[in-house]
Amino acid sequence: MNTSIENANLLLPIPLPHLSRPYVVLSWAQSADGQIATRTGDSKYISSPESLQVQQLLRRDCEAVLVGIGTVLADDPRLLCRLPEEQNPEQRQPHRIVLDAHFQTPGESCLCSTSNEGPVLVIGAQAAQRAASGTEKKDQADTEERIQKLAARGVQIARVAIDEDSVPSRLKLSIPAVLDLLYERGIRSLFVEGGSAIITSFLKQNLADRVILDLSPRFIGQGIPAVRDLGVLSLGEAKHFRTRSVATWGENVVWVMER
Repeated sequence: MNTSIENANLLLPIPLPHLSRPYVVLSWAQSADGQIATRTGDSKYISSPESLQVQQLLRRDCEAVLVGIGTVLADDPRLLCRLPEEQNPEQRQPHRIVLDAHFQTPGESCLCSTSNEGPVLVIGAQAAQRAASGTEKKDQADTEERIQKLAARGVQIARVAIDEDSVPSRLKLSIPAVLDLLYERGIRSLFVEGGSAIITSFLKQNLADRVILDLSPRFIGQGIPAVRDLGVLSLGEAKHFRTRSVATWGENVVWVMER
């Protein structure tokens, strides 16, 4: 099938539906058996050279791209659109969002060092809720110091409520609160890249409007699954989407589905 830039509108609806939150696109590359990396974390590249373009098109066309702190620590991504000028004549760059409850994003990360190329926003847990979770005073002081270092690198800082399912040892941010915050900041389209905990949270809470799977004809076996427990006990409870398109991009298959 044709995989040209002209077919990029298959990835996003035009115009976007009018919602009271950003339109959310989940997209990730996975093996044929549903893994986004090997057990050692190796994932470069499950995408084919051609299907990697999907990621770049979404970074160009969505107003923001979002990942979790696990992805930042494991991969140190820039999350910038790297399309050549003829494919991105306006040189668009997305707002880059990190969900990071404890503000662990390193000040020397690629995101921070490229904050002049596109806005970077790190969203963490509200201070009172971090304290209520049992965080020691020294840890709280260390967190505030990390926040100051991020701000000094030009990174924007925001705080939201934690998810009601959070446990003290692993705080999770409220995804609806994150979406409300982004909407208030004028963001109307959001590309969620992962990792698996973030993908699972959006799917579990029915907050994904479109899913784009980049499927590789490889089998990994035991690795890091793209989607974790969704609490589904019967097929009637499964998260159901409608197929919009299926196309071959190099040796991979790109499957676009929507609610």
